[in-house]
This record gives sequence, structure tokens and C-alpha cells, in this order.
Amino acid sequence: MKKITIILSMLIFPAAFSFGQLSVSGVAGKDGYQVLRASFDTSLFIVPGLSAQAKYAMFERDNQSTMSRYALGLNYHLPFIEIAEVGAEFGYQPKANQYSAYYYDIHGALDLHEILFRLVPADELKFGLGMRETRHSFYDPIDSHLNETDVYAYLYQQTGGFDTKVSFTKAVNYSADTDGTAPPPWLDIPGFISVTGGYLDYSFGANAGYTYKFLRPYAAYNFLKIKGAAQDTDDLSLGLTVQIAGVNINGAVEWLNFSRNTENRQRYFSFSAGVKLF
Repeated sequence: MKKITIILSMLIFPAAFSFGQLSVSGVAGKDGYQVLRASFDTSLFIVPGLSAQAKYAMFERDNQSTMSRYALGLNYHLPFIEIAEVGAEFGYQPKANQYSAYYYDIHGALDLHEILFRLVPADELKFGLGMRETRHSFYDPIDSHLNETDVYAYLYQQTGGFDTKVSFTKAVNYSADTDGTAPPPWLDIPGFISVTGGYLDYSFGANAGYTYKFLRPYAAYNFLKIKGAAQDTDDLSLGLTVQIAGVNINGAVEWLNFSRNTENRQRYFSFSAGVKLF
């Protein structure tokens, strides 16, 4: 009941006063594995070009306490420079499983299609860069902290019904040697709903789809390198999005590699839904 109250207060309450997009997604599998994500995006009409996003995420599995994460972000299309946008996000994860964290993220994007005077054969071409600073806190056996700095970049293109997004994320700094510190129990898998654990080294992701009328079948892939892991891990997802008017529904099958062994890949099912509020 407490989780439901938090989601309603963060998402539905602001929706009553503005236009926006409300989205909910989740994935589940064996051993009690569950991830829930919800967000509400809205334009702030007081400042043209400014939008805000409230986020909530929850992760749980057998033999560990439920973890939650809250975030608030702002994005701004620069005035008189419609090809550029900048943004920032702050997130907080309360203490659970002897761990807590907070982070801030700054990012920007450029419309390359406009910059190149439409010489590129694409309907849309966008390039983005960002940096995230995370403060990890551990409470067992003694209180300890560790700062992590990640940088990331992505390229998105859409031509006709085809669209593709590729991204790369790299941890460029840890404030201390991680060998003597327990790994974080929460690590997002870029491009996926799912969550795993450990210290990020780097990841590469790709998502490609084709839209025909109201249907978009797609495939997503992510290669994830975790510091100290005996083997690399890669994850695959196949899904279908149906969009009618302001409502979209997505279902997918995800093959995730939590064991770091490609022969032990596990199958999970994910579901997402979004609605535009007018």
C-alpha cells in the first residue's frame, strides 16, 4: 500500500494539473525477480521549452529486501537554438540491503539532421552526451562510501519506418579501490527495464525497430562488462509495441545473463504501457 501511495503522489497528482505522458513498465522472472518503473513527463508552460520528469523504480528478488529509487529531471530546449537541448536529473535510493545511493546526471543532445542542412538521408538524426556522478554508501560491516563517475553517448536515427539507437556507457573514475568494498546490489542494464548488481566497467547497447501503421516490432541488445566479473554478460530482448492515438502498449521477452555464463541465460517477460494525458 505504501508503494502505491508513493507512485500516485509522484505521478497522478502532478498529472491533474498539466499535460503529459504517464508510463509504467515492469519485468518479472524466477526466484521472485521483479522490477517496476514508472514515470510522468510534463511540459512546464511557465517557461517555454522546459519539461520535467518524475520517476520511480522498484527492484526485488528472493532473499533480499525491496529497493526503491526516486528521481526528478528537467530538460530544456535552448531558446533560438531549436537543434539543441540540455537536461539534468537527481536521484535518490533509500537504505536497503545495507546500501543506499544518490546520483546527479547532466546531459545534452544535438539535432545533427538540422546541423548538416538535411544532407544526411534520414528523417531524424540526434546525438547525445551525458555524465553521471553516483555516491555509493555501504553499512556492513562498517560504514563506507565510494564515488563513481560514468560518461555516456548515444546516436539515434530514424528513416522512414526504420529507427535505430546505439549507446555506449563507460565508468571513468572510482574514488577508491573497489576490491575491499561490497558491490552495489543495484546496477541498471542500459536500454532494458531489468536491473542487476555490481560495478560498471562499460556497456554497449543497440535497439532497432520498424514501425508499420500502429505496430513496431523491435530487437534490443546490450553487452555489459562488470568489474571483477569472471565473464562478460550480454542481454537480448525481442518485443512488440502497439500505439493507438495516445496509448501505447509493449510486450517483450528478455533473455538475461545474470550468471555471467551465456549457457545459463534466463528468460524474463516484460510489459510496458503509456498514455498521453490531455
